[in-house]
Order: sequence, then structure tokens, then C-alpha cells
Amino acid sequence: MLKALIPYLIAALLGAAAGAEVAHLIGARQLAAEQAARAKDNEQHANDMLNVSRAALEGEQRAIDAHNVAQDALAAADAAITQEKDAHEADNRNYRSALAAGTERVRVAVRNCAAVGGNAVTRSPGAAGVGDGGAAVADLDPAVAERVFRVAGDDQHEIDKVKALQAYVCAVRPKTPGCATQSAAR
Repeated sequence: MLKALIPYLIAALLGAAAGAEVAHLIGARQLAAEQAARAKDNEQHANDMLNVSRAALEGEQRAIDAHNVAQDALAAADAAITQEKDAHEADNRNYRSALAAGTERVRVAVRNCAAVGGNAVTRSPGAAGVGDGGAAVADLDPAVAERVFRVAGDDQHEIDKVKALQAYVCAVRPKTPGCATQSAAR
């Protein structure tokens, strides 16, 4: 009886081996399909990361360009303000020197004045002038005129500081209100 079962046993073993081989081939095919899908996903992920990296690089380059433009605008504004300040200071020094030396005079309108030290103020008869409420002109003492002009120069120095601050703000933030008129004025 055992001999009669041997062909069935061999057939069963061969069937089992064939079934295992078929199962192995099906599994291998599914594994290959899964690996191909994973490779495609990895490739898509790598492309997505490359696009993100490119976008970040472009954004960084735009930021660097904007920074360089602002830096150039600051340098130009600084140069213009420095040149203007130096010209103002030179003009102020020259004018103060001329005032102190008496080569330039500051005249002011006066209504009433009196001469100091017994000198009489002369006027022509019938003309409106000193003492009667009419307008007259007087030269300031050179030392007084120089001190008055020095105060005006100090005020101009403070105005120049405000202009420099405005130029800085407009260079850093060009869309700040008032900056469009600032750049148009230059």
C-alpha cells in the first residue's frame, strides 16, 4: 500500500513545490511592484525637495538684492547729505568770518532807538524815522551778528540731522509715507 501512495505523495510534493514556487513568484512580483512604487515616490520627493531648495535660494537671492539696493541707497543718501552738510558748514564759517571782520553786515529794521553815549541820531526833517514810530534800519555790531548767525548755523545742523534720518528711513523702507516725495526732490 505504501508503494501505491508514493506516486500520490510525489505528486503532492511536486504540487506543493509548484504552489510554493508560484506563491514565491507572486510575492516577488508584488515586492517588485512595491519597490517600483516606493522608488517613484522617492524620486517625486527628491524633485519636491529640489524645487523647495530652488525657491528658498531664489528668495534668499531676492533678499540679498533688496539689501544691496538699500545699502547703495543709504550710501548715496549719506554721500549727498555729507556733501550738503560740508557745503553748509563752509558757507557758515565764511559768512561768520565775514560778519566778525565787518566785511558783511546784518541790517535789521528798527522802530524806535536811542543813540548810546550822547551821539545824536540825525534825521532829515519831515522824513519818518527813528524815534517817531517810523521804520529805520540799523547795522548790528559785528560780534553780535556773528553770534546770531552761529545760532542759525546750529539750527541748520539740527535740520541736517533730521534730513539724514529721513533719508535713512526712505533708503531702508522706500514705501514709507513721504519717501516718494523725498526721492523725487533729489
